[in-house]
Amino acid sequence: MNFNDPIDITAVNTAVKAHSKQILAIDHQAADAMLRHMTPMVGITYSYTFTEAYFKSVSSRYTGVFKDQKNIGSFGNRTLTVHPCVIEILDEPERYRRTYITEVRGALEIAKHPFEIWLINRILQQASEDLLPCIWTAKYDETGAKTDLKDSFDGLGVHIKNAKADKTIDAEKGNLVATGKFTRADVGDKMLSMWRHMPELFRNQKSKMYIPFAVGDMYDDWFADEHPNVHEPGQSPDETKQQTLYGTKGMCEIVRCSGMPDDSSFSMLTLQSNVVYGMDKQSDMRKLRAVPADYMFKALGKYVFGTQFTTFRREIFCCNDQPVDPADV
Repeated sequence: MNFNDPIDITAVNTAVKAHSKQILAIDHQAADAMLRHMTPMVGITYSYTFTEAYFKSVSSRYTGVFKDQKNIGSFGNRTLTVHPCVIEILDEPERYRRTYITEVRGALEIAKHPFEIWLINRILQQASEDLLPCIWTAKYDETGAKTDLKDSFDGLGVHIKNAKADKTIDAEKGNLVATGKFTRADVGDKMLSMWRHMPELFRNQKSKMYIPFAVGDMYDDWFADEHPNVHEPGQSPDETKQQTLYGTKGMCEIVRCSGMPDDSSFSMLTLQSNVVYGMDKQSDMRKLRAVPADYMFKALGKYVFGTQFTTFRREIFCCNDQPVDPADV
């Protein structure tokens, strides 16, 4: 392209279409740090209801006749709702051109890496960074008065908070474990006690312990204190960054959740299949369109997004008594 001319939006949209495989989707960039530990659902334009049937015992000794088994189980429903989110940019493009020259020239073949694609990818990268903290902390504003991304849909923290409030998550139901606030001296023991609280069938499956990044650092420090000689060759214990919860024989992965408040002591133990995010078309997560704006560069995009848990049953879910966001207390 001619760097002395204004950005040609036709060239931008044509380049995006021609080089679509080079466009990096929002959910595969920064937000992937959390979304990779969730299960995606596509084709949701408004909502989807998970209906789960779970049974009591259906077996007994045979006595020559079949007994009349009445209520053998019950059903649970949870709804995943997606809401529209937008991407907007309006800026003077000259700075981006100069940055492109600095970053790309000499490092990549410019013909195979057009300026238009470079610019779109940079915008989508920022959109992904915007989404990451909202996955946990967003709260949908029903009034429409608030317009930030964090007001656009309900994050995982909202579902947890609501379930605790209505006693769907409760100690008497077996899906709430009292740990108090984690400390370096006890974080590993308390996390292991949560895992051992779960049924044997759960403990025989690959599961995930979701914790804030800061608690993950605390856990690494605890591990170094408790197991000073357990580390890889040439490393000190505090450099190993434990990937699985000690004492679970590798069955429980530790997920350090980017975007969760740093001062949080929240922890959640479940299966990845139980933690869901929804969208309509996956292509919406990597689609931007340039529109006329005189000598400015203007681009717009829109996608729908939402989060949910399929169930809070104690057989596959538990969390501790700490809030996701301490500010909610």
